Amino acid sequence: MVERSERAEVLRTKDLTGWAVTDAGGEGVGTVSDLLIGRDGRVRYLAVRRGVLASSLLVPVDEVEWGDEAMRLARWTAEDVRRLPAYEADRPLTASLLAEMERSHPRYYADPPEWDAPGPTDDARIVPLREAREFRLPKGAPNPKGWEVFASDNERVGKVEGLLVDPRTMKVRYLDVDLSDDLFGLKEDRHVVVPMEAVELRERGADVWIHGRTAREVAELPAYTGGALDPLVEARVQDAFREQMDAARAPVVDERD
Repeated sequence: MVERSERAEVLRTKDLTGWAVTDAGGEGVGTVSDLLIGRDGRVRYLAVRRGVLASSLLVPVDEVEWGDEAMRLARWTAEDVRRLPAYEADRPLTASLLAEMERSHPRYYADPPEWDAPGPTDDARIVPLREAREFRLPKGAPNPKGWEVFASDNERVGKVEGLLVDPRTMKVRYLDVDLSDDLFGLKEDRHVVVPMEAVELRERGADVWIHGRTAREVAELPAYTGGALDPLVEARVQDAFREQMDAARAPVVDERD
């Protein structure tokens, strides 16, 4: 009598290694390379390798739909995956690194994750200058791309990568700042956006000064990963610079009246 092979209902970590992972639309994004377990005994993340020579990233286990020797990301797309920081397997996931993941990528790693927060749409309001075809900087206005950026504590933050504009109002709204690598712990090319109301452009020195935030506080802003500005990121940036933005928008009072 031939015994029928039964499917295992309890799996070992090595049983999952190599399973294919697809995005919400079925596009392949990588394979499972490891499972990460918290000190409370709960599986927290899957490590997903994006290619033979590519790095891995972490996917919260609650985002994964388990199939038969394959896994599917419930809501993430391949583009989402490309936006996330690399996971370094030989580096411990300390409390400070986990906190940085939550701050820098709240849509994916906040607890609970903010996947349902409204994201960029086809008619997104804030876009990079290069994507706003009808937008032109005012005559004589400086373009600070490549300028050095300093925080309120006089520490260098990074360089201006570009401008983010609102084509509807024809205004420059944010600076895209490429942060210095020594200001954060995750392995990624970290960019943040800073409101124009919170900066001073100094043409003589070709540098930018951020008001009201130290270098460390600037590094704690949520990451800007390119393209149309995520409304969730914009809301958190505006909260961080609320005082400077309110002051810039306040009407000027003529003391002679």
